[in-house]
Amino acid sequence: MNQFELVFEFSLLSDYVTYLAIEHVHRMHKFYSTGSQLSTTMNLSGLALALALTRSPVVAAAANQRALRADTVGLRSSNGMASYDEALGIPKCNSESTSCDTGALINGRGAVHPEPNSPNTLDTTNCLDGISGGTSAESVDRIVVSSESGGYMTEEESVLITATVNCWEDGWEEDYVYFYHASVQEADSSDWNFIERIQCPGGGLQNLTTSYTLPKGSEHVVRVSIRYVDSNDFTSNSGSCGIGSFDDNDDVAFTVVTATLIPNITQTLGPTAATPEPSTTSPSSSSPSTATPTPNPTLSTSASPSLTTSSSLQPTVASSLSPSMSRKPTSTPSLPPSVSLSPTFAPSNTPSASGTMLSPTKSPFVLFTYGESLYRDNDLGIQISVGLTATQIAQSGSSVSYANGGQSSRSYHGMMDGAGIAQLPDGGYAYLSNAEKSSGNGGVYGLYFNKDGEIIDYKALLTGTSRNCGGGMSPWNTWVSCEEVGSGQCWQVEPDPNKPNHNSPKATLLGGPSGGAYETVAVDNTNENKPIFFTTEDKSNGELRRFEADGNGWDALHVGGQTTYLQFLSGNRFQWTSNIDDGKSSAWNHYPNAEGIIYHNSTLYFVAKVTRTLFILDLNDMTYTSERTGSSWVGQGAFNSQPDQIIESDLDKRKYIYFTEDGGNAPGVHVRDREGNYYTMVRGVPGGRYSGDETVGIAFSPDRRKFYFGFQDAGVLMEVTRDDGQPFN
Repeated sequence: MNQFELVFEFSLLSDYVTYLAIEHVHRMHKFYSTGSQLSTTMNLSGLALALALTRSPVVAAAANQRALRADTVGLRSSNGMASYDEALGIPKCNSESTSCDTGALINGRGAVHPEPNSPNTLDTTNCLDGISGGTSAESVDRIVVSSESGGYMTEEESVLITATVNCWEDGWEEDYVYFYHASVQEADSSDWNFIERIQCPGGGLQNLTTSYTLPKGSEHVVRVSIRYVDSNDFTSNSGSCGIGSFDDNDDVAFTVVTATLIPNITQTLGPTAATPEPSTTSPSSSSPSTATPTPNPTLSTSASPSLTTSSSLQPTVASSLSPSMSRKPTSTPSLPPSVSLSPTFAPSNTPSASGTMLSPTKSPFVLFTYGESLYRDNDLGIQISVGLTATQIAQSGSSVSYANGGQSSRSYHGMMDGAGIAQLPDGGYAYLSNAEKSSGNGGVYGLYFNKDGEIIDYKALLTGTSRNCGGGMSPWNTWVSCEEVGSGQCWQVEPDPNKPNHNSPKATLLGGPSGGAYETVAVDNTNENKPIFFTTEDKSNGELRRFEADGNGWDALHVGGQTTYLQFLSGNRFQWTSNIDDGKSSAWNHYPNAEGIIYHNSTLYFVAKVTRTLFILDLNDMTYTSERTGSSWVGQGAFNSQPDQIIESDLDKRKYIYFTEDGGNAPGVHVRDREGNYYTMVRGVPGGRYSGDETVGIAFSPDRRKFYFGFQDAGVLMEVTRDDGQPFN
C-alpha cells in the first residue's frame, strides 16, 4: 500500500480509540503486500474494518479461548501458588515462601484470548490490556518470582523473575518485555522501579528471566509488560504500563521474610554451621516434618551427625492445573511432583561448628545432576553442585606452587580469559590461558601438568599482544589466541616445548588483513585436508568469519585459504557470503557481539552476548534456531547475565555445553543439555566477593577428571573434581 488517507470522525472516537486505529493501519501497512491504495473513512464501523484486516481475529469468542499455554514451559520449580486477591485485583502469594507462581491466573490477554480477572493490574483504570490480535498475538501468560539463593524470599536479597510470554509469531523482533517492581503500598501511586527490557528472542512461548534485589519491606509486587515496539510512546504510570492495542500487562504480589522473621526460619531449617545450601522445598497443607535427623551412612565423622542428606536433593512443585487446562506436550519437561516441606541438606565439604570435616566416602560411581542442589564453600566464596569439590590452584600476582614444593619465578598473570588444554607426548598437559590486558601487556601463558595432574611448570608463551580474549584449539594441538582490539589478530601458539614453533608464535590469516576485535575460534576437521575455522567478533556489526584452509598443520593458518561470512536469510535460513558488508549487516541485525563458539557433528553453536542468545546452525541443511540462554531452567542457581565462552563435553554422551557468565551478582559456570535445559555447575555466592565479576578459562583435562575455571577480576583459578573420582562424562 503506497498511500493512506485517514479521515476520523472525532465525535465518535476518543483519542485512545483514534490511536488504536492508527496503530492497526500501521501494522496493516507494514505486513500486507504493497502496490494498492487504500482510502478509508474511519468511524466506529471503519475501525472494526481496520482491525479485521490486521493480524488475526480481533476479539476471539469463548469457543476460541486458548488452552493454558504456560503450564510446563521450563520454569524453575516453585512452591508458592498465588491466588486471586479481590482487594488488589491481582494474583497474590500471602505467605512467605521460596517462590510465588501465578500459574494459570494471568494466562491470556483481556478478551482477545480471555484472561481470568483481566486486567490483573493494580491500576484497573489506566493500565488495561490491548484488545487486538489473535491466538498468536502478544500476552503475558505466567510469572514466577523465586529466591535466587534457593531459600525463602527475603527483603534486601535477590530474586529471579521469570515470565512466560507469547511473542507474535510473525513479528517477534518488534516485541519487547518490560519488568518492574514496587511495594504494594506504593504501586498505586506510580512509584514503579524499572528492572529490565528484553527483546523477544523468537515467536511463540518464551521464558524470559531477570533478577532484582528486593528493598526492605514484606509486601512486594512485580509487573511484566509485553509491548509491540510501535506502541512504546503511548504509556502511563511513568512508563510502567503499555497501553498499545497488542500490549499485555500483569502484576503479581507476594510476601517475603523480613529481618525480624529470619531467626524463626533459621530455627526451623536447622543447623547452619556447615553452610549447606538448602534445597528449594514445596509447602503442603500439612505441618512440616519434625522427624529427627539421621546420619548419612556414606559420611564418616568422629562427631555426632548433625545433618541429613536426601536422595532427592532438589524438591520441585507439582502443577496444580486441572486436566482441562492441559496443552500439547512440548520439548521442555513438565514440572515434576512436589515433595514434603521438611528441609533437606546436602553434605558439606566445609567444617561444622565442632571443626569436624564431613568427608564423603569414595564409591565406584555416583550419578549427579548439575545444580540439583548447591552447597556453599565459604573459603572459596562459591556455591557448587553437590558431588563436586573445587580447589584454588593459582592467584594472579602470586607465584604458582609446584608439586615438588617449588614455586614459579613468574607471578601468575592477571586478567585471565579464554583457555584451552593441550595434551603432551609424555602424558602430561598444558593449560593455556589468555591474558586480556591492554597496551601490549596481554598474551598467552602455560600452566604445565604431569601425567598425574600435578603442576610442574608455568611460563609465558606469547607476549606483546593486547586484550587476548578468546581462542580455540587447532586439530594439530596448537592454541589460537585472538586479540579483542580494533585491529587485533588471532595468533597461533605451540605449547609443546619439543616442537619447532614453540618459541615462535605467529599471527594467522583468520583475522584478515585489517584485523578486528576477535573472540573465539572453532574448527570443523571433517575433511582433514581442508579444515574449516569459524571466528567470532565482539562488535555490534562483527561478522562471523569462516576460513577454509588449504592444508593441515601449522602452516595451514598462515598460507592460502578462503574466507566467507555468515549471512542470515529469511525463514531461519543462512548462507556463507563473500561480501563482508553483508556479513556485518547480518551481525548488526541478528547476532551482535558474538562470543563463544563450538563445532560438533555438523552443527555450529555460538552466543551473541548482548542479546543473550544461543544460535544453533545446522551446517547440512543451512538452517538455524535460537534461544535465550538460561531460558529453560532446572534446579538451583540462575543464568541471568551475559553468556561468554562456551565449550562442549562430548555431546554424543552426556550432551552438555558449558557456558561462562559475564556480570551479575553471582557469575557462574552453567550447563546446557541437548534438550535445552540449563543448570548451574558452580557460581559465586550471590552478592559475595565475585559479584560483578566474570567467569573465564573453562577447560577439561584430557582424561576429563579435572575441570578448570576462574574469576577474571579476582584473578582466581580453580580446579574442580567429582567426589567419586570419576570423569565428568
